[in-house]
Amino acid sequence: MTDPRQFQRQQESALERGQVFQDAEGRRTRDPGAGVENAESEADRNAEHLARGDVGPGVPED
Repeated sequence: MTDPRQFQRQQESALERGQVFQDAEGRRTRDPGAGVENAESEADRNAEHLARGDVGPGVPED
């Protein structure tokens, strides 16, 4: 069985080497195309929120 610390190191190492892609929401994939799709969908969601004037957590309202 894999030690949790060892598993974490393996995951971080894969991220650093570009073998695994992770988006801001923590979704991970080994497929570069899926990584791009995740990033683009996240950017689209963010643009929609901004267009509506939504303010995120920790952002002061004017």
